[in-house]
Amino acid sequence: MKVLIVSEPGVDGVFRYVEGLCRFLLASNISVDLAYSDRRGCDRLHYLVRLVKNHGGQALNLGVSNSPSIHDFRAAYKLYQAIKHQAPDIVHSHSSKAGVLARGVRYAGLRSIQVYTPHAYYGLRPGRGGLRVVYNAIESFLGRHSQTIACSKSERQFAIQKLGLSSSRAHHVYNGVDTGVFTKAEPQEKRDLRNKFGLPLTGKILGFMGRSSAQKDPQTLYKAFSLAARVHPDLSLFHVGSGDLDRELERFVDNEGLADRIFRFRYMEVPKDFYRCVDAFALPSRYEGFSLAALEALSCNLPLILSRCAGNMDLLSFPLSHVWSANTGDVDGFAACISEWAQEMDPTRGCNHRQTAIKHFSANTQYEEILNLYRSYMNSPSLSKDLASNLMPTGSNH
Repeated sequence: MKVLIVSEPGVDGVFRYVEGLCRFLLASNISVDLAYSDRRGCDRLHYLVRLVKNHGGQALNLGVSNSPSIHDFRAAYKLYQAIKHQAPDIVHSHSSKAGVLARGVRYAGLRSIQVYTPHAYYGLRPGRGGLRVVYNAIESFLGRHSQTIACSKSERQFAIQKLGLSSSRAHHVYNGVDTGVFTKAEPQEKRDLRNKFGLPLTGKILGFMGRSSAQKDPQTLYKAFSLAARVHPDLSLFHVGSGDLDRELERFVDNEGLADRIFRFRYMEVPKDFYRCVDAFALPSRYEGFSLAALEALSCNLPLILSRCAGNMDLLSFPLSHVWSANTGDVDGFAACISEWAQEMDPTRGCNHRQTAIKHFSANTQYEEILNLYRSYMNSPSLSKDLASNLMPTGSNH
């Protein structure tokens, strides 16, 4: 089997998922090619490109961003040529930009088996607007001629009920987490990491790993933390991530006088170190596919403070012992959640979060399900017929 993985983000949760999937497929003796973009990249992206090449695969830099651009046409042509010459059995695209580019080649005559993982449909965001209608129309059109693997039940339900996809084309496989890497830190290790990152050595630290974007809604968390911090003087916030809202967040910190309470890193080379130096994890997102960051926090046995949004609701449906939740955008609700957690005398006693992660979200188990779906697609008579026509020599009369 030969698989082409296509992904635009080279950083954050989608990339970490793609990186894990590539490593699993290679370890399973699956031939892997990679189409990526370094416009939003990190050092780990370069390691992944090198890994794919070292295993005999091809790596193509599409050079695109997550926003629509004239450069997308050049990227689409490069991807078309790559699929035409490399003839992968499966083309698996991740997130909306890669999903449009990869699935679009079908309409240029390449009828390969197309698989798409949205990692949070744009249309899942609350509210109304013309842009949502456009995105939903595109996803609906392309989804009718590809296989969709949703990473949460909420996402699959949206694909079927809102986008009109057939249930036979929309499958569900939860994201997975490497429970061997993401583990709870011992007290001395936590203290050493806090010292390394310039964080307070005492008191409780609430962690948030996510882009400074409308989807992740850090404004709600910052405002809620400001309220809770007035009552809990030993409380700090550690935010790892960057984005369009950076300046707004910086102004808020300055105006509220919270420079010694809110600490920010744009990026961390070793994500596990983030979870090992905080005491709880917050995710105020307006919508999610199924947050890998939340799973990583779960695997580290951290208490969770989550918004009640699509994607997060899947995680909230599990019987977690140390979880608080509030409606999206509810500043007072999140402030109350933070205060309730901060008041816990022994905040992780009897916590079942790591146990839940091991039982339900082991990365290799979830990736194995992906591989099994690949095999089922190749064994499907209708899909294998498409693949055969894609591999047929030019000019054949058959």
